[in-house]
Amino acid sequence: MFKTCSILAIFVALASFLWPGPAAAQPFPQGNYSALRDVGKAEVLEVISPQTMKLSNGDIIHLSGVYFTDDTPHHAGPFAVTALKVLKDMIEGETVLIYQTKKKDWGRTNRMGHTLAHIVRQKDKAWVQGTLVGLGLAQVQTSLRNPEMAAQLYALEKAARKDKTGIWAETQVLTPESAPEHINSFQIVEGAVESAALKKNRIYLNFGNNWRDDFTVSISPEDRRAFSKKGVNPFDWNGKKIRVRGWLEDYNGAYIEIDHPEAIEILSE
Repeated sequence: MFKTCSILAIFVALASFLWPGPAAAQPFPQGNYSALRDVGKAEVLEVISPQTMKLSNGDIIHLSGVYFTDDTPHHAGPFAVTALKVLKDMIEGETVLIYQTKKKDWGRTNRMGHTLAHIVRQKDKAWVQGTLVGLGLAQVQTSLRNPEMAAQLYALEKAARKDKTGIWAETQVLTPESAPEHINSFQIVEGAVESAALKKNRIYLNFGNNWRDDFTVSISPEDRRAFSKKGVNPFDWNGKKIRVRGWLEDYNGAYIEIDHPEAIEILSE
């Protein structure tokens, strides 16, 4: 249920973002885009959905790095509806700067032909994805092809979660024990890695004593290269508390397969 406290938290945050004054708590989030490439600017003609918008250059932008928990092809929940209203107020009719991954033939478009990008309002450098995450309207969801802004988005998500803003008034980070109740959905799970194993060149991170039914994170042989290229050794996570996000499946217990290091946050050394 979309609780009253959630609505109040969002509108208090919106007041400080959209109608800033002397008592405003914070400005629009801004980012460091040095890991990305500035590919130009255009006017936003229409915000189509919380994740897509039509630009004057003909592009349909798909926002990278964010996931809307209640936005499905058949139904838009209250948080998705609020996100749509925020975006229309924030950028419709505005000129925006477009940032994409630096690899020209990698991660620039999705299978629909939409342009994958981070979007910044030109007049005040307000970061669209940062705003949505900071308001608790979206969760962070990076990908192998678009991982660059993970740390900055996680910091904003952490603040929203701490303040119980938006979705975080109702949504909890799962534990390994509660994960099985949420199979077949995008989830965030937090816990301590009990053991790390290599089987047929695939890495398994086990969060319990019985790999046959405990929560497990897996990395395929093909995806291990993405970790080694960044100097990340998943076996170093053994015994550490981590936070992982991805699609939760049922495979010998609750199971998430990850394909890039940014899907993991290290919470303890």
